[in-house]
Order: sequence, then C-alpha cells, then structure tokens
Amino acid sequence: MAFFVQQNQPLDIKLISEAMDIGQKEVNKALTKLADFGWINDEGYEIRLCIPRQKPRESLDEINIELLDPEQKGFEWLVNFWANRVAPPTPEEMKKLLFWVEKKQVSHEVIAVAIEEMCASISQPNFGYLEGVLRNWVNEGVFNYDQLLDKPYLTKVLRQPEMTAIHPEAERKWKEFFPDEFDS
Repeated sequence: MAFFVQQNQPLDIKLISEAMDIGQKEVNKALTKLADFGWINDEGYEIRLCIPRQKPRESLDEINIELLDPEQKGFEWLVNFWANRVAPPTPEEMKKLLFWVEKKQVSHEVIAVAIEEMCASISQPNFGYLEGVLRNWVNEGVFNYDQLLDKPYLTKVLRQPEMTAIHPEAERKWKEFFPDEFDS
C-alpha cells in the first residue's frame, strides 16, 4: 500500500493480490480489518492510508503489538532509503531488493551501503549497477555490515580518508606561530 501512496496511484487490489500471492478476497478482508482499526479510509471513491486516532497513553502501553517483524522493518526501511536516494522503486525493483534480502540473505544495511556506493560511483544510478556491487560483495563473503567493515577495500564510501603528508613549509610556519604546542 505504501508503494501506491509513494507513486501517487490509487490502490490496485489485483496487483496486491498477485504480489502477495493471495486471493483478492483475502486482500479485501485485510483492507476491511485495516479500515476497522482506522488505518485506511475507504469512504468515497478511493482508499486512503491514514494514521488512526491515538488512544489514551495507558491503552497504548498495555497493547504492545508489533505489526512488522525486524526483517520486515528492515526491508521497509530499505525501500524508503532507495526511494530517497534514487527514486521511488518500481514493483520490479522492489522484488529484486526482496530477492537480495530474503534469498541471498544480505542485510538491509549492506544493501544501503551498496546504494551509497552506486550513487558515489555513477551519475545515473541504476539497479543493474547495484546488483553488480552486491554480487561482488557476496562473492567476497559479505552478507552483514560487520563483514563489510572487515573488508574496507570493497567500498569507497566507508573508507577512512587517508592522512595526507603535511607540506614542510606549512609545518614550519605552524610551529613558528604555535611554538608551545610542539616539543621541538
């Protein structure tokens, strides 16, 4: 549903049904439940996402329901990251992102760094380039952020800037102006 909001398109129950591999009847039931709890407004000609009215604070603390598990939250964050850095993802791009997260077991943090690497390397970011970066990293055994940090040579965006040599004349002038800071 968030995809349709990001694309500024009306909700397409058939497309949701196909993408989730469930029947349209189940999608309609789920939409009804969302409407019952105030998450969507289905009055009028369009279904719109909305934030339900807040309940008193005690009620919210008592009901600690997680709608998304950590992997789903990570994927949602990744889709939003792609949308903010590149463009709103197409359904095909979302499927490919999901492939890398679920099938290849690459963490959303690593994919985000790959997106940054792509944006830093080419002027017209595209999914083919991103997949090339991810393939190289998976071949090097990188699936999570710690593994990527252990191999800094794989990425430009995570490398620490190398110390450049100080020009001798600049160093001499600095020592001249601040003699107390040096143990000459």
